Amino acid sequence: MTKLFIYLFLFISIVGLNSCSVTRFVGYYAAAGDDDSGNLNGQVFQTDDTSYRIGSLPASWKRNNVEGGDLAFTNSQIDATMTVNSTCNEKKKKYSLKALSESLLIGIKGKEALEREEITVDGQQALKTIYTGSLNNVPIKIVTVVLKKDICIYDFTYASSPQNFDLGIVDFNNFVSQFKAL
Repeated sequence: MTKLFIYLFLFISIVGLNSCSVTRFVGYYAAAGDDDSGNLNGQVFQTDDTSYRIGSLPASWKRNNVEGGDLAFTNSQIDATMTVNSTCNEKKKKYSLKALSESLLIGIKGKEALEREEITVDGQQALKTIYTGSLNNVPIKIVTVVLKKDICIYDFTYASSPQNFDLGIVDFNNFVSQFKAL
């Protein structure tokens, strides 16, 4: 299983296991990772395989320092989580954006894509999909954005309870719109 798929699978699994809080997953986030932890310097994240500039977030979003994943942020005020991850592997480019997006939600029961649209991120076509579903009978609403650029796949997620979803989606959209692979 690739790093990309493992990260989001753990993310979704932990969200469901911690039904009181969508944001508790980050303590487990590193368990799926490899040793390519990367480094964030200002707004630039760099690994051995890639580097990229992330968007800014309001002060209510706090970075969670994790090993093995790229970046995770939580907003305890709205009980929401945001992630960005990268996987750089020429073989992964053969998969469609839709297939990559769908694979990020392994384990979600009753998964339903509410909206799917092509957007542009960093000058490239990306796929944004909003899903609802449940994990361990806990309702969840997730948006994914998947982007292929050169040999890398970048995925962004934002997750919260359905009732809090609209409270952080603007922050997520702004964050993604400012992304730039370097």
